[in-house]
Amino acid sequence: MAVREAVVLAAGLGLRMRPLTDRTPKPALPFLNRPILHWTLGALAEAGVERVFINLHHLPQAVRQAAESGAAGLDLKFSFEPTILGTAGVFGPLRGLLQGEAFFVVNGDVVHSLDYGVLEADLLAHPEALAALALLPRDRSYTPVGLDGERRITGFGGEGEWMFPGVYAARRTLLDHLPGPGPRELVPDLLRPLLPSGTVRGVPLTGRWLDLGDPSVYLASSLAALRDVASAVRPVPEGSVLETRDGHPLLRHRKAWVSRDATLTGPVVAGPGVRVEPRAHIGRLILLEGAPVLRGERLEGGIVQASDGANSFLPVRA
Repeated sequence: MAVREAVVLAAGLGLRMRPLTDRTPKPALPFLNRPILHWTLGALAEAGVERVFINLHHLPQAVRQAAESGAAGLDLKFSFEPTILGTAGVFGPLRGLLQGEAFFVVNGDVVHSLDYGVLEADLLAHPEALAALALLPRDRSYTPVGLDGERRITGFGGEGEWMFPGVYAARRTLLDHLPGPGPRELVPDLLRPLLPSGTVRGVPLTGRWLDLGDPSVYLASSLAALRDVASAVRPVPEGSVLETRDGHPLLRHRKAWVSRDATLTGPVVAGPGVRVEPRAHIGRLILLEGAPVLRGERLEGGIVQASDGANSFLPVRA
């Protein structure tokens, strides 16, 4: 039983990322000049997934366009939710559409390098298991997850050295335990009631996991990833070129222009359609699609969006 299907959760409002998400849904925001969804779909394709279901609500057409532009040969299916159904309610409309015996689930607004194959192997090695959840060493801001010696999850909250980053593999029979139609959340409504049965497993993993949840984390994670590109830990993303200006890395989309007479005071990611005029001073920035930087303008430490022919600068501490 190989896992060939996945569900990507992409219906959220992105409230913590406002005002960036007022016009661009979070899964369509760029990470290193590619929509976050591109990274998600590419990783699923590399894991052997063939069909992906994506739920939609906020700015659905923009999410769909971002997904289709990075489909990576995947068969994409979309499920529009007039009312957000939540992390378990999403499966209501999908129950009759999922065809395989098992599937992966991942949030559409994270970038990670967790190994889907390890989740798949753990699920398949334990026929009694309904779900195998990726676990990472706990960050204090996340709910602790308890795990016993057999890697069965014993609780969410309370004591525990692990956290659940929202990536998991599940058998289709997990959906038989949905408590009913309508909005439902994964942990309280579906997983927690199953814990006494020992059918929910935890799989400690290593790897990068970036929850791009707010502008400060988004900027800090992007600049850290740019440093990895500059040091050859990560490859240069498709569609961009890496340059060094004034001793700082510049990841420039091939359709961006940064004047040679502009000064970099820190690392910069410049998206498609960006134009940075001479004598501008820029550093520690993400320049989103089409954002202009005017002659002599100084912008440092933030995120820049295009706004009616000008720019809208969101200062961020990162």
